[in-house]
Amino acid sequence: MLVNIIYHTDFSAEAYSLRKALKENWEDINVNMIKVLDHIGGAKYQVQLGKSIVSRSDSPVNNSTIINLIEERL
Repeated sequence: MLVNIIYHTDFSAEAYSLRKALKENWEDINVNMIKVLDHIGGAKYQVQLGKSIVSRSDSPVNNSTIINLIEERL
């Protein structure tokens, strides 16, 4: 499973926290961390499962919500 976390530099701590939570949930997960200096199409924080957007907003969503959204798509 591949998850991409695309995050504004302001949200580094939240992105790495999510990465840790994802790896604790799924041993075989691959997580790409992509730091950007600007908005991502109007958002500052985006999580993708493969090419599908799981969450996109101007601020990070809590880790358990992201994990639940990913589980719904599996």
